[in-house]
Formats: sequence, structure tokens, C-alpha cells
Amino acid sequence: MSRRSRKEIDLPAVLFHIVCRGNNQKKIFRDSRDYRKILKILKETKEKHPFYLYSFNLIPNHYHLEVETREVSLSKILHQINTSYVKYFNRRYNCSGHLFQDRFYCVVVDKETYFWELARYIDLNAFRANLVKKPEDYRWSSFLVYARIKNEIPKDLIDEGRFLQYWGEREDLEKVRQNYLKFVLEGIKIKKEPSFIADKKFL
Repeated sequence: MSRRSRKEIDLPAVLFHIVCRGNNQKKIFRDSRDYRKILKILKETKEKHPFYLYSFNLIPNHYHLEVETREVSLSKILHQINTSYVKYFNRRYNCSGHLFQDRFYCVVVDKETYFWELARYIDLNAFRANLVKKPEDYRWSSFLVYARIKNEIPKDLIDEGRFLQYWGEREDLEKVRQNYLKFVLEGIKIKKEPSFIADKKFL
């Protein structure tokens, strides 16, 4: 995939893989309350600055998002999310200064080629980091939504219907969902990273 300018990636209907890391690889989530807070902020940001969220994984020192922009730029969306979370974190832990690295990792992803592959990469992130033995065991991942496992993820945070309908509105969405779960689990055996990971864009 080719590199794109800042102006281009702030256009609507662009699919992104986003990673925000803790400064100096420090933890940004220390306990369950922190994970719940970032999920609440994501939901509130979606309501204020609408965007589509297809997958996420919250790791102790970073988080992954699969986002498709709408009218609002990606920069504005992430500024709202990270600023809100930093205020909460600093207030709760009585600290100050940078929580996140100055630049977030952002890849513009080809929807036609990598739509499911990006979601799979994100949904397997905690598993590949050896935080759990099975993807469905991780509490802070969108995989629980697709797998219909009881979770603490806010209702409608994940745009599941749009994600599944991308493969054809006339198809049986339950069958599509099952195919996606199978696709994710098949990815456990794949050691090579997807090609879009090498095509980085830092903002």
C-alpha cells in the first residue's frame, strides 16, 4: 500500500489500524477500572465524533483499534480519546506528564484486501502477547463480541452489523459471523505478520 499525506488520511471512509503506546512502554491500564474507563471514553467519543469501530484490543501498555472514519478526522477522534483518558489517569494516580508516546502508530489499510485480516490481527493480539491461552479468554477484546461471550464492552461500541455486512448484505450474517470466528482461530497457526504491518504511517 502506498503512503498517504496527512490531508488524505483525514478524509472520510478510510480504514485505519491504530496503535497508541504508553510512554517508555509503561502501563496505561493498571486494573479493570482503567479498561472500563477507556471503553466508556471510546463510546462517548463515537457519539460526539461518529466513526466506525470494528475491532479493538486493550493491552496493559498499549491499545489497538480498527477504525473507519466518517465526517470527523482521525486526528480529532484520537485527540478526544487520548486527552480524556490522560486526564482520568493522571487524576486517579496523582501523576502528571506524558502517558502516551508523542506519535501514534497509524496504518491506512486497504478495505478490499485487509478488512478481515486486520480485525483478526487485532483480536489475536493479547493471545500473541501470551496474556491468555485462548483469544476468547481475554476480557478486553472485541473478539468477545463476535464470539457472543459475556463481556463488559458497552453495547453498540462495535459496529458488528456493518463489519459482517461488508461481505454482502444478502448473505446470512450468522454464517458470516461463524466464518469470521473460524478465520480468527485459523490465524493462531500463522506466525508471519500481515503485510500491512510493514507499511507504517506515524502521525
